Amino acid sequence: MIDIFIPSYHRPENIKTIKYFKRLGYDTKKMHVFVDDETDDIDQYKKEVKKLDCNLHIFNMQESRDQFDYVHRASKSRRSAGQCRNMFYQFAKKLNIDFYLVIDDDTSNYQVHPFGVYFRAAIIDDVLNVFAGIKKFMLKQNIGLFGLSQTGDMFAKFNEKILRKKVMNTTFYNTKYIYRGERGIQDNDTSQFVGVMNEGYFTGSLASGLILSQTSSAKAKGGLTELYNECKLLNKSLVIPIQFPSLSYAEKQIKNGNRIHHRIKYRYLMPYVMKGKRNNIAWDAYPEDIPFTNKPKRKK
Repeated sequence: MIDIFIPSYHRPENIKTIKYFKRLGYDTKKMHVFVDDETDDIDQYKKEVKKLDCNLHIFNMQESRDQFDYVHRASKSRRSAGQCRNMFYQFAKKLNIDFYLVIDDDTSNYQVHPFGVYFRAAIIDDVLNVFAGIKKFMLKQNIGLFGLSQTGDMFAKFNEKILRKKVMNTTFYNTKYIYRGERGIQDNDTSQFVGVMNEGYFTGSLASGLILSQTSSAKAKGGLTELYNECKLLNKSLVIPIQFPSLSYAEKQIKNGNRIHHRIKYRYLMPYVMKGKRNNIAWDAYPEDIPFTNKPKRKK
């Protein structure tokens, strides 16, 4: 079984992800909950993970801030899920884990959607077989980042495509090729997979088969609800346009209360083979060109 890393905040008695995988029959010893050392409910987390028979890791919040690029308008607490996820790499190294999976702490259901159409709820064999298949694929093809799709990306109609570009909420990491990849504030996962593509590397998610049943997070108790309330969702919409302005355009999301949000033009994202002379190209010539790093260029 693959080790599962779960970032959590203010949900010590409601870590749905652990409870869900435990019901399925997943080995809880392979499940790791991460909280920061500034949260006020560490003792409650210790009690809960003991009952659930899983692992608890506490990371240094100030260190995570120093290594995170907020892009713009950080919250007063300077807190983000991406900060936690960026800290996973060094924990994985200490634990001798070279391949792991990241899932949010409020996951309670996976479903089987062959070619985008709902078939049934997932069982343990579905989970184990798909997880193992993705790991084999990533190791064989030297891929650092890959994921599963979620119901919010499905449109309940038959679709022959089996690959999506978006990667979030069920994310597999091959530590040989990727670490500290997230930036932004609320849109940190998008910042990561778009950044990987912008460097010219392959990533994506499986669009057919095992799908995460998406949970509404902006109003859920605990987690980053405080951050959503403080920064509002416009903050989330601005991260990618600030980082990658040439590939973004605005749209009004009718199904989401006419909220203005960005869309990504992927054809402006991937590097292209250029015609003519190439004497002006210097790939990896500068320190900031090294892929998948998230060291801020200035300390804020």
